[in-house]
Amino acid sequence: MNTGYIGEETNVTLVNVNKTNDQEWVRKISLNRDSPTHRGEANGDVISSQRRGDREDIVSMKRSSPTQNEEVNDQEWVRKISHNRDSPTQRGEANGIIKGNHENDSEPEGQEGGNITTTTAIVDMEDDYDGDQRDRKEVSKEVRFGGSEGVAREKIAVIGSGDFGRALAGRLSGAGYQVVIGSRNPDRNREIIPERIPVKPTEEAIQDIDIVIVAVPRSCYATLPLTQLAGKILVDVSNRTTRKNKTNMSHAEYLACMVPDARVVKAFNVLSAYALENTSIARGSKEVYISGNDKEARERISTITRGAGFTPVDMGGLVAARLIEDIPVMTFPAWKTPLIISCSLFSVLYLITFLKFQVCWPLTWYGKWDLWKHMPMDNVNKTLAVHALTMLAACYTPGVLAGWIQLARGTKYSSFPRWLDSWLKMRKQLGLLMFFAASVHACLSLAYMSPRYNDLAFGYADKFQINENTTIKVYGSNKMHWRGECFLMAGVFGFSLVGLLAISSLPSVSSVLSWREFTIIQSGLGWSSLVLLCAHDMFYGWPYLGTAGLSCYIPSSFQYSLYLPFLTILLKVPLMIPPFSSSLTKIRGGQVRTKGSFKTKDGRASLA
Repeated sequence: MNTGYIGEETNVTLVNVNKTNDQEWVRKISLNRDSPTHRGEANGDVISSQRRGDREDIVSMKRSSPTQNEEVNDQEWVRKISHNRDSPTQRGEANGIIKGNHENDSEPEGQEGGNITTTTAIVDMEDDYDGDQRDRKEVSKEVRFGGSEGVAREKIAVIGSGDFGRALAGRLSGAGYQVVIGSRNPDRNREIIPERIPVKPTEEAIQDIDIVIVAVPRSCYATLPLTQLAGKILVDVSNRTTRKNKTNMSHAEYLACMVPDARVVKAFNVLSAYALENTSIARGSKEVYISGNDKEARERISTITRGAGFTPVDMGGLVAARLIEDIPVMTFPAWKTPLIISCSLFSVLYLITFLKFQVCWPLTWYGKWDLWKHMPMDNVNKTLAVHALTMLAACYTPGVLAGWIQLARGTKYSSFPRWLDSWLKMRKQLGLLMFFAASVHACLSLAYMSPRYNDLAFGYADKFQINENTTIKVYGSNKMHWRGECFLMAGVFGFSLVGLLAISSLPSVSSVLSWREFTIIQSGLGWSSLVLLCAHDMFYGWPYLGTAGLSCYIPSSFQYSLYLPFLTILLKVPLMIPPFSSSLTKIRGGQVRTKGSFKTKDGRASLA
C-alpha cells in the first residue's frame, strides 16, 4: 500500500509502481526522521481503504493542522524533497509526464513495449486561505509514468469480434490496457471496432500475449488454435443458452480439458455488452465473479477487472464456474419465494372477501346473487388494503423474533432456524411487493373516492325526504368528520413513509447512506409507518371492530388486517424497555450472557 503526506485531509490516488520511481521514493523519504510529521510539527492518522472499482489504492489521511508559526508543512516538504537531486526523476530512472486531459494513448517515441501506466489522481488542495476559511479545490489530473523501468500495461488478446468481444475489448482499451482482437475474418467487423484497437487473425493476435480472453461460444472452441493457447491464461466469458446445464461440466471446465496446459479462469460472463459500453454505469456497481484453479491467474484477472471499473469477487477453484454460469440464466432467484408468498396471501384474502361480500351477504339479505359488479374493483381494493398492511408487518416480524431468540440464548453467536434466516433475507423483496400493493390501493381509492364508497371522508350528510319511500343525502354543506380527517392524514403520512422505505432500499440510494442513516430510515421510519397505517385502518373501521363487524362468521376486514401488525408491535414494545432493551444491546454488541452476567466472547467480564 502506497502512502504519502500531501497536506491536510488529503485524498490521493496513487499508482502501484516499482520501488525505483518517485512515488515509492517519496513515500520512504516522507517517513524518515526529517519529515515535519516525525519532527512533531503535525500528527498523522492514516486510514487506508480501497475504493470499489479502482485499480489504485486510495489513502485518506486525516491530520491535525500545523501550528500557526509553522513555515513548512508536510505537503510543501514532500514537494521540495521530491525534486532534489537524489530523487529517481532527477537521476533519470523514471520519467513523469503530467497531462490535464486524456491524450493519444500511443507509445512515446523510442519506447518499445509501451511501459506506460495511466491513472487519475484527485487531490484536495488547501493552498488558498481567506482568514480562517480554506478553499478546497479538487484537481483531476491524468498521470503517466513511463520509461523502460516503469510498470508495463497488461497486453490482452480478445478472441472474437462479436458484440461482447468488441464491447469488452473497448472497455479494457479505455482503461489503459493494450488490447488486440483476434478474428477468423479480421475485416468483417473492422468498421464498428474502435480504430485504436487492432484486429488481426487469431493466430497472429495471440502471439507473445499471456492473457487471452475467449469471447466465442462453446461450439467454436474446436476452431481455436489450441496448440498456441497452451501455457497462457485463458479467460472464458461464455454462457449457456439453456436454463439448466445438460452436462456436469461448465464451459470453463470444458475449455480447460481442451487446453490442459493453459490456466483457465472464468470471468466477465455476468456482464452484458450494454454494461460494458455504457459509460454512465457507476464504477464498481457491478460485481464480476471469478474462478480458476490457479491463484496467480485469478489475482491478475481480478486486477484487470478492477481496472475496468468493476468489482471482482473471487469464488475459488474452477468448479465454481458451474455456479457462476448459472447466474446469467437465472430469473429473479431472490424474488421467487417472496412473490409466491405475496400472491398466495392475496389469493386467500380475496377469497375471504368474495365469500363474504359476493356469496354470504347477497344470499342472506337479498335472497339472490346480484353483487357481482363489485368483484373487479371494490373487492380488489379492499383486499389490497389488507394485503399491504399484513406484508408491511411481515417485514418487521422476523427481526422481532430474532431479538427474542438472541435474548433467550444470551448470545448472537448462534444460527437462527433456517425458516427464520430465510425470512430475514427476503425482507427487502417483501417490502417492495408491499409498496406495490399499497400504491395500487392508493390509486384505486382516489379513483373511485365518493360518498357511496367512502362516506366518512365526506363529512356529515344532509338528508332530504323526497317522498315516503325515497330519501337523498347531500354532502358538502358540512366539514369532514374528525375520524375522516384522521383516517386520511394517517394514510397519507403512512404511505409517504413507506415510499421512503422503498426508495432507500434501492442500491443507488443505500450506497450513499451510512449504516446508521440506513438503520434510522428502515427501522425508525418503518415502525412509524406501521403504526400510522394501523391507525389509518382503525380510524375508518372502528365501528366494525369486534362482534359489530362479524357477519357470516367472518370478521370485518378492518379487524383481521390488524392481526399480524398488532402481534408484531406487542412483541416489539418489551424489547424497547429495560431490562430487555439493555440486555439485547449488550448481546448485539458481542457480549455473551453466562450465569446471569455478561462477558465478552473471549471470556472477559463486561465493563458495561
